[in-house]
Amino acid sequence: MRSIPEPIYQKLANLLEDMIRSQSLRPGDRVPSVRQFSRQQRVSVPTALNAFATLETRGLIEARPKSGFYVRARQADLVREPKGSEFPARVTDFADVDPLVSLLADHSNPKLVPLGAAQPNAALLPAEKLARILGVIARRHPELGIGYDMPPGSETLRRELARRSLEWGCSIRTDDFIVTNGGTEAISLALRATCKPGDTVAVESPTYYGLVGMLRELGLNALPVSTDSSHGMDPDVLQKAIRRTRISACALIPNFNNPTGSLMPDENKKRILELMAARKIPIIEDDIYGDLNHEGARPRCLKAFDRDGTVLLCSSFSKTLAPGYRVGYIAAGRWHRSVMSLKAHSSLACATLPSLAIAEFLRNGGYNRYLRSLRQAYRHQVVQMREAIVETFPKGIGLSRPKGSFILWCELPKKVNSMELFKRAQAAGISITPGTLFSPQGGHQNFIRINCGHSWNARIERSVGILGHLASQLAS
Repeated sequence: MRSIPEPIYQKLANLLEDMIRSQSLRPGDRVPSVRQFSRQQRVSVPTALNAFATLETRGLIEARPKSGFYVRARQADLVREPKGSEFPARVTDFADVDPLVSLLADHSNPKLVPLGAAQPNAALLPAEKLARILGVIARRHPELGIGYDMPPGSETLRRELARRSLEWGCSIRTDDFIVTNGGTEAISLALRATCKPGDTVAVESPTYYGLVGMLRELGLNALPVSTDSSHGMDPDVLQKAIRRTRISACALIPNFNNPTGSLMPDENKKRILELMAARKIPIIEDDIYGDLNHEGARPRCLKAFDRDGTVLLCSSFSKTLAPGYRVGYIAAGRWHRSVMSLKAHSSLACATLPSLAIAEFLRNGGYNRYLRSLRQAYRHQVVQMREAIVETFPKGIGLSRPKGSFILWCELPKKVNSMELFKRAQAAGISITPGTLFSPQGGHQNFIRINCGHSWNARIERSVGILGHLASQLAS
């Protein structure tokens, strides 16, 4: 099962893109001519031309008649980032919040352009390779497919997770992992192990709407703490909030927050960990987007700085490999036994074959090489979506600049109600996610989240234009 090598023209395009992003080539600079570039890189003129065409498609360079190719000035880089929450940190019990509305129904409707649910494009995922691996395992060991995979779950997978934990800045042992039915179950188990009904959990504002729903269903209150769209939760703001309010846990997405895309600096991770550890308050860390950094080294988990089991690390392969396989995991630290018991009494076991297939892919499927191409694809799609939004949406918007994942957080003019825009977009055949779903206290009414997980095409480009038109109508 050899992987297809990256075409030479793609490598050359990536080389020039890196120079543009590092500001070695600035907006307005002329890039070498096609012939000059072909000589420099010792490739044919058609290969160099294909590299330039790729950069044009990515919106990074433009051809000027009788002059050559130039680095394009990107409008999206001039747009401000979204503002943080203007609400004070106060406890909410979700009495008036319905975190899902019809979003899940939209996800299964093929007639809608999928800009809502944070779903990766199936064409980018290794579906055929995983299916072949799963088929081989099922034929060689048919008994495995019909047996229970009791907690803590597949040892083969947990061994591969332990090996990969070094990439996260951790050194988690095989026996410290528990396999779950996706990341959602992992977070739910963490909440149930650390809290009881009526307790309060500190969360980011905005935060993942699935977490909002889980807190409500478990009878837990939320203490929303405003976040910065670049660096996530501010430790000082969190410290002030918990001085006034007693909390039982803190739930965070430090690496590429959903929906803002923020990346928490290591210093802030350390400070928050010290703050919680001193009070013996558990931290539930959701690292589902951690592997999807756009450039540079993979960010370290908050768990990497944990020395006494304060952090319950939760994640899954739903954003990187196979959403439908429902393979997640939790490293629960001091709450390992409690999570084991809760897992056994709630869902009993996980499906065996999907866990084994993913374990084999991690071991022999070139996961790191595959991740490099996936990260590159998401980076390009985010850039294209940001440019299209700036060109078509009303003036004065704020737009996130994520360094990882494939979602954008967009602040619209004050007059635009995101629920109304959601309904109008739905009527126009477009699915989006209104900002209110991410706000436990009912804020972010003029915000939306946009999914960039699908490959850029004419249908998506038209839909962004329609969405911008609808937002402009509401803004006026």
